[in-house]
Amino acid sequence: MAAYGVLRLLPEARLRWRDVHPELECEGDPVARLAALLPARLAAPEHTRLDDPRDNNIGGVEGFRRLSEEIPSEWLAAYAAERADGVRDTGLLLLGGRHRFVANARDVMAALARRDDVGAALQEALFGPWRYADKVIAWGWDAAARIDPAASPRDVSSTPKFGVAGAYWLAWESLPLWPMVNGRTVGMSPREWRYPVCAEWVGCEMLRALILGGERLAHREREALGVTYWSAALLSGGKFGKVLGWARPAVART
Repeated sequence: MAAYGVLRLLPEARLRWRDVHPELECEGDPVARLAALLPARLAAPEHTRLDDPRDNNIGGVEGFRRLSEEIPSEWLAAYAAERADGVRDTGLLLLGGRHRFVANARDVMAALARRDDVGAALQEALFGPWRYADKVIAWGWDAAARIDPAASPRDVSSTPKFGVAGAYWLAWESLPLWPMVNGRTVGMSPREWRYPVCAEWVGCEMLRALILGGERLAHREREALGVTYWSAALLSGGKFGKVLGWARPAVART
């Protein structure tokens, strides 16, 4: 998701994957360019006009329609969808309790912006290694950030969580690539989340096309493009909602 987010923020760039590793091709210094974008992204209306896209937080259908006039349509379609029975939020909103989806994104970006070494944080995100030294939460998307309750004698729900702030911001910026269609998030099912990678160079719009309709490609065409779909299981997090498990290549549908 972090790689997808970079491609959306730098739309003239291109991505490809070698095994599991994304490679980026772009003009100039991507670290400096992304750091320069951060202040405007933190102040953008899609991050300041709401805290959470759930029905009872945005004020139902009326609130949803009000937001349609205040934030970009690609973000609204990624946050929620209007249905006959009300507003349904994105399937990527995994955590429950007091978690606030968009407010959490602001917290991640604000923590990153406060750092004296924003460039170093983005360098870590793009080139690694990820050190998990930042006290931020990643929406349940990062399997490596979870604390296994079986590995600790204490209740891990109150244990401080550490992650990679730069990578989490970039992952958040990929959200508009995952719109809600017919009331559900593209790629999301009750059991898993599926996403594509490609061995050939792709731009942002090509990647968007693969996300929206790539699984309808003929098997031979997918092989020619080097497209692989990965599957991350949706795991129960108890009263705190769900989290994504480690992803693995999905079995090809022939």
